[in-house]
Amino acid sequence: MNNRILVATDFSPAAQNAVRYAAELANFFQAPIELLHAYIIPFAYTDSPVPLLNIDEIQKIAEDSMEGALDWLANDFPQLQVSHRILPGDIIDCLAEVAETEPPLLVVLGKSGSGNSTFFWGSTAVSALRHLKIPVLAVPSEVAWKEVKRIAFAADYQQYNAQTPIADILDWTNRMKAALTVLHVNKPGPELAAPEPLKQGLSPANPDYQVIISDSLEDIIADFVNEQQVDWLLVIPKKYGFFENIFHKSRTKGLTQASNVPVLALHQE
Repeated sequence: MNNRILVATDFSPAAQNAVRYAAELANFFQAPIELLHAYIIPFAYTDSPVPLLNIDEIQKIAEDSMEGALDWLANDFPQLQVSHRILPGDIIDCLAEVAETEPPLLVVLGKSGSGNSTFFWGSTAVSALRHLKIPVLAVPSEVAWKEVKRIAFAADYQQYNAQTPIADILDWTNRMKAALTVLHVNKPGPELAAPEPLKQGLSPANPDYQVIISDSLEDIIADFVNEQQVDWLLVIPKKYGFFENIFHKSRTKGLTQASNVPVLALHQE
């Protein structure tokens, strides 16, 4: 793994905002960034499928758009080291392939609250958060860079196990020089205490532990993030549990529109 930040872009306003956020973050880390654009060749599905656009034409459009992105980055961030690549294929597959061969420090991508660009909750962003096996930061289109002073870890005490990435949580808390809050939402009934191994593992960060009793997971987390001035929400994607409840397609709107903060996904070890 090197210290570069890999940024997915489709050149939409939401993606451009994520690129800018990633550039500011790269300055904070004194790290390079790499822009990645992936394109899918559209076909007309008849008896003999044919591409709707010439492949060279699609490549040229992508190259021109990338050149524009590189120009404004060079103008706004003259000291930033920037590389780029343009690949055919699905963006998640391309990110996974690049991350496997040349693991970055972090993948950054954007999300649009309107849901009308390539990146939006419930689709590409959530797929990246869930499936990529490296840290992924999804940045809302309305969010500008600011110093990360508090990270809230959305912890599911029932899902804690030996694979919970304690070291990564500590690492990112330290990298950002941020305070750590551990938030558990408990449904009405017997209250769960934080598992002792979790408390012991996170003790170097001296986190603040908070438990909220509620049935409305996404609304409570959104309110908490806003009221407690949380800068990043940290999640651990799993097939079941907190993450799936937060980002379930029927619950997405409440959380992502009410809590206007980037979401950092770390993965089980």
